[in-house]
Amino acid sequence: MTFWKNALAVVALAAAGAASAAWPEKPITLLIPFPAGGLADAVSRALAEEVGRSLGQPLILENRPGANGRIGLEQLARSPKDGYTLAVTVPGLMIFQPLTEKTYKFDPLKDFEPITIAVDTYNVLVTHPRVSATGDLRELVAKAKAQPGKMNYGTPGSGSSFHFNSVVLTDKLGIKATHVSYRGEAPALIDLAGGSIEFMLAGQSARPYIQDGKIKPIAVTSRKRVAILPDVPTFAELGVDFRTDGWVGYVAPAGVPKEVLDRLSEAFRAAIKLPKVREQIATMGYEPVGNSREEFRSLIKERLDHYRGLIRSGAVKLEE
Repeated sequence: MTFWKNALAVVALAAAGAASAAWPEKPITLLIPFPAGGLADAVSRALAEEVGRSLGQPLILENRPGANGRIGLEQLARSPKDGYTLAVTVPGLMIFQPLTEKTYKFDPLKDFEPITIAVDTYNVLVTHPRVSATGDLRELVAKAKAQPGKMNYGTPGSGSSFHFNSVVLTDKLGIKATHVSYRGEAPALIDLAGGSIEFMLAGQSARPYIQDGKIKPIAVTSRKRVAILPDVPTFAELGVDFRTDGWVGYVAPAGVPKEVLDRLSEAFRAAIKLPKVREQIATMGYEPVGNSREEFRSLIKERLDHYRGLIRSGAVKLEE
């Protein structure tokens, strides 16, 4: 009996190996849980053709927006665990919503398998011109310290990545300011331009306001200056150790065979290394990454622990 059990096990392993070697045998669907034209969509379209060429099957992109990305993620979780359905993800879905949304259904470390991070994104600290007409960080800090708690900063919502990062930033700068929560980045930028709030961390949506001179850029959170804001220094250049969690990555549902996950990771990482893809990413103002599956998983765990600590300490108040 033991002999036959062992023989069957060998046959099963051989069959599994053959199946993984043949994979993929049909197109792969990449769910984008956000509207077309946005950050995750643009990055994925820059990669899709090259990833498909590497795998020998096309990558079919499907936008599935809704519920701050959760509709697309729910579809991924329900999909077969065969590697033929993947999804784009961002820190909001893997870190911030799991910590702040009571209705969030998933454990990012148990329900999904990391593939790779494609790009690091950035935020830009912007102010109303009356706070710093020259875009000088020292001027902002001096004015905030002269009136502790009197200045207001905006975010797209309590518990958002912008909220967490703003708490960290004000602590790094040694200033106290009052949080004003908005329903999205756009209304916060409108109020900043109108002078109702004094400063905020923003994404690329701030660029038109910067170009029109309605708000002043102070510093970017990226490792190096970004192409679309070449005159804006990094926080590191200004002597401030501050970077935000912003990236676009890819995940599969838990249960996909390791061999398939490894092939997916290799294909995405190879595409990210290509000069023409890196050039496209650079024109968007982002930094290519292409880390390993293990590095991606470790990053998620470390940042979950970090921001959970901010909530427990009371530094980030979710009811604001």
